[in-house]
Amino acid sequence: MSREKYIVAAADNPSQISIRNILNPYGFMFLANCSDSISLLRLIRSYSPDFVIIDMGRQLNEILPVVDTIDDEMLCPCIIVGQNNDMEIDYLMEKTKVVTLFPKPLNKELFIHTVEMSLISFKRLSILYRKLREMTENYETRKAVERAKWILMEREGISESEAYERIRKKSMDTRTPIKALAEAIIFSNELRKD
Repeated sequence: MSREKYIVAAADNPSQISIRNILNPYGFMFLANCSDSISLLRLIRSYSPDFVIIDMGRQLNEILPVVDTIDDEMLCPCIIVGQNNDMEIDYLMEKTKVVTLFPKPLNKELFIHTVEMSLISFKRLSILYRKLREMTENYETRKAVERAKWILMEREGISESEAYERIRKKSMDTRTPIKALAEAIIFSNELRKD
């Protein structure tokens, strides 16, 4: 049985109830429901659900900014229940990372499968984004350290390994991240030029 938590955003109560009637018997935990986009974002930020089901009917234009925010911040996967011929849904499917479309009418087995696949895909995507952030941070750190080393080498007349050792030792002695120290060296060099 699953233990993932979810929020339902639907314009009408029967849609909310039918979605809950499909998910709850499979062990998914219902957190909250809402019928407007502002409440949806507030609920997502408050409850941190594992996924969100959105069935807003023809009010999709209203939900687009919220889905963009969810996508930008990688808050959780969103399953939009709607018709595949909506231009807005086509736009979302091409543009976003977190949106999955499920066509009406709801089919229990396919819906559960779609939820599970959305959760798996989101977890994979989250891991990739975390690795990408780490790689970017490492690259930025290396770039700053390299630049700081060259500044010290030029200013102090020392070798590359001595410059790196000074930066590393100062970082450890002051408990300052090496990137922050390198950036401080670069900044002070820029001030000397002026």
